[in-house]
Amino acid sequence: MKRKSFFKIIICLICAMLLVGCGGSMPAENDPNYKSENINKETEEGGADSGKDEVDAEVTEDSEKESETPVALTEAECEDEVEKLLKTDPVTPDNAELLSEMANCVTSSRIDDSGVIFSQMDNAYKERLRMSFLDQIFYGGSEIQKATADDFDPGAGVPLEDCESIFKDAYGEDDLTPGEYEDVKEGRLFPTFGAGDAIHVIEHMQIFEDEEHYLLSGPMISISDAEGDRFEGYGDILFSKNPASRYGVTLLYGRFRDETINISSVETSSTLPASKDKSYEADNLIDKDYTTVWAEGAPGDGIGETITIHLDKKQPLYGVQIVSGYTASYKQYNDNGIPTEFKADFGNGAVAEGSLDEYYVGEQDTSEELADCSRSRIELDKPAITDTVTITITGVRPGAKYDDTCASEVWVY
Repeated sequence: MKRKSFFKIIICLICAMLLVGCGGSMPAENDPNYKSENINKETEEGGADSGKDEVDAEVTEDSEKESETPVALTEAECEDEVEKLLKTDPVTPDNAELLSEMANCVTSSRIDDSGVIFSQMDNAYKERLRMSFLDQIFYGGSEIQKATADDFDPGAGVPLEDCESIFKDAYGEDDLTPGEYEDVKEGRLFPTFGAGDAIHVIEHMQIFEDEEHYLLSGPMISISDAEGDRFEGYGDILFSKNPASRYGVTLLYGRFRDETINISSVETSSTLPASKDKSYEADNLIDKDYTTVWAEGAPGDGIGETITIHLDKKQPLYGVQIVSGYTASYKQYNDNGIPTEFKADFGNGAVAEGSLDEYYVGEQDTSEELADCSRSRIELDKPAITDTVTITITGVRPGAKYDDTCASEVWVY
C-alpha cells in the first residue's frame, strides 16, 4: 500500500511540473500578452492587420502636413516680418513688375500708419482695392491682366464666382460683399470707377524676399489732378508667397511710415535781409511752416541762386521736393518771384532736373492750399548715396511787385 501511494505522489508531482512548464499551450485568448505580440509580428510579416497600420501611418502624415500649413499672421507678426526683411539686401525677382502693380493697387486704396491686413479691411476699402484690380484687368496690358488670364468685357461685368476667386487669390477675400462702388446685376459685378481723387503710388520700389514672403518698400507719392505731386512718407507692402494663387502671391499686409530724412542744416547762396519782425533765413526752408520763407537777396530775379542741403550722414536719396513761392498768403505769393525750373546735384555725377507745374490759385486759398499747388519734385532714376544736395534755380516767374524769389519748404526722400 505504501509503495502504491508513493508512486501516486511521484506521478502527481510530475504532472504538476508538466502543467507548469507547458503554460504557453493555454488558449491564446486567455493570454493577455498574446494579442499585442502577435499583431506586431503579423504587421512585420504583412499579416491581416498591416493595412490598418498603413492607414494609421497615412493619417499621421496628413496631420503632419496640416501642421505645416502656414498660419495667418497677426499684425504684430507682420510688423516683425517687415522689419526683418528691411534689414536684408534688395532683390530683383522675375515677378517684380507684377508685385509692383499689385502693391500700387493697394496704395491707391488704403494703407495707413497703424498697418492693415488686407483681408480684414472694412468693405469700403476692399471695394476700392477691387476697383483698382478690375481697372488693371479690364484696361490692362498689365501683368495683373495676364495673370488673371480671363478676357473679361467691362460692359458685360464679371460673374460673381469669378470675382470671388480673383479676390481670394489677390488679397485673401473670404466674404465678397459688393456695395457702394460696385453694382451687381444678374450675378455679375459691374464696378463704378471714380475720378478726380488723389491716388498714392510707391515709386523707386525695392523688393526684399525670404522663403515665405516678399516685401515692397519705397517712397509714397500722392498724385492729384488738382495739385502738385507730393512725397508723403514711405510704404511697405508685404506679400505671402502662394503657389495656389493665379498671381503666385497674395497681398497680406501694408503700412505707411510718416517719415522724412533728417536735414541737419541748409545754406543758401544769398539771403534777403530781415525786415521788421520777418526773417528770410535759409532755416525757414526746413521748419515745416508754409507761412515762413527763404528769399534770395541777390540782384535780379534769382536765377542761378542755390540751396544746399546737408544730411547728418550719407544715405540713399531718390529726390528732393521744394515748395515754391511766398505761400503765407495769396498777395505775398503773387507779389514775389516764384522758382519754376530747377537742377539738383546729388554728387558723383548724379544730377536731376525738375519744373513746377502751376495750378490755379485764388485769393481765398490758405497757405497750405497755396503750397499744395506749388510743389516740385526733382528726382533721380536711381538712388544716390550722399549727404549733400545742391539745388540751383534755373527758371523764375517774376513777382508782380518784387523781384525777390522765394521758397517756403524743402525736403528730401
